[in-house]
Amino acid sequence: MARRRRLELDPRFETPADTRVLDMADFGRIARLRRRELGMTQRDVARLTGLSMRLVGEIERSKEHVGAEKLLAILDVLNMTMVVHVEGK
Repeated sequence: MARRRRLELDPRFETPADTRVLDMADFGRIARLRRRELGMTQRDVARLTGLSMRLVGEIERSKEHVGAEKLLAILDVLNMTMVVHVEGK
């Protein structure tokens, strides 16, 4: 059996906590990497979130935008957190 290569989050940042998500494309890439780090399949994420496997795949490929409830469900299953930083005047 081929050994799965360990994937790391965005190398532009020092730690996963520093990884910045600026759009759904970023979120999709990071979610896919994290899912693989955990040894999970898209089917696992779909089952645990109640989302369809098709939707999970589309989110990872940045073809689908999701509402906050679905986004939070994915973050929960992948044991990730989201911090919102508001910049203004």
